[in-house]
Amino acid sequence: MKSLEQLLIQARSAARAASARLPGVTPRPTRLVLRLNDLHLGPNLLRATGAPLKEKEWRDTIVRFERWLGPLRLTIAGGEPAQSGLLSALVRFGNRLECPTHVVTGGPISSEGAEAMVDWGLSAVTVLVGGIDEGSHRAAVGTRLDEAVSTVEAFREARARRKRPLGLYVCVPLTDANTGGAGAVAGWARQAGADGVLATVPFGAEPPKGGLEAVEALGRDNLTPDHLRRWLAGEKVRVGGGYRAELLSDGTLLASSCARPLGNVRDAAPEALWAAGAATLKELREHPRPWDEVELVPERLRSRR
Repeated sequence: MKSLEQLLIQARSAARAASARLPGVTPRPTRLVLRLNDLHLGPNLLRATGAPLKEKEWRDTIVRFERWLGPLRLTIAGGEPAQSGLLSALVRFGNRLECPTHVVTGGPISSEGAEAMVDWGLSAVTVLVGGIDEGSHRAAVGTRLDEAVSTVEAFREARARRKRPLGLYVCVPLTDANTGGAGAVAGWARQAGADGVLATVPFGAEPPKGGLEAVEALGRDNLTPDHLRRWLAGEKVRVGGGYRAELLSDGTLLASSCARPLGNVRDAAPEALWAAGAATLKELREHPRPWDEVELVPERLRSRR
């Protein structure tokens, strides 16, 4: 029964993604991104300015989306280190609603925090690593390299101890300064037990010099989405994966950081804000990178509750 429910969830998500390409149709989001704080962000992303949501408000908003759209993919970013308790609680709550959960982090996340999330059903975690030397990593991610390394180790050991399925991935945010070291990060990631590696580009940035060569240097288990490779090659592309809704820590609802906010979920229902933003959604149809590709890997997620 559990497998059947997950297949139905994936089918609904695929249908919503397909509808996003139909003319005259206001597309619904296929996934929900929770940005718990503004860590690990590029300079061009919109940031929260109001009072942060409390845990109950986060949970209530997830419920409102689930009632509107059914269970949907849940990506959670920016929950470390001070908010690691909130991060774990939202992973648990998402899986209670049959929403498969994906955490994107630059670390640090403790062994206890990683084990709690694995126990609560976390489907996948992606750790951002900007290089195998401190300078490259800190410039690309903003944390210490040892914090990212310890986070990979914490999740690898937690899934082994708990004998639970967990996708463990390493993502390299590419900049002009670190493209030459991407292959070395991939080699380390495989040795560290990662299931795959991918590259991304900080949101709103121009293609870095040597970006396409850096992606190719990742070698086997390279999960970088094809449209990002084509964008780095200078082709005109449109991102896949359907539309997504992003919630900032103050309740601001976005479809993309390169577009106007749709409003605040403290003021209106998510579906009402989404419908009122139809013109903004239409503008995003032709945007080559309206969101970070790290949200799209792995392609399929299942709730592990």
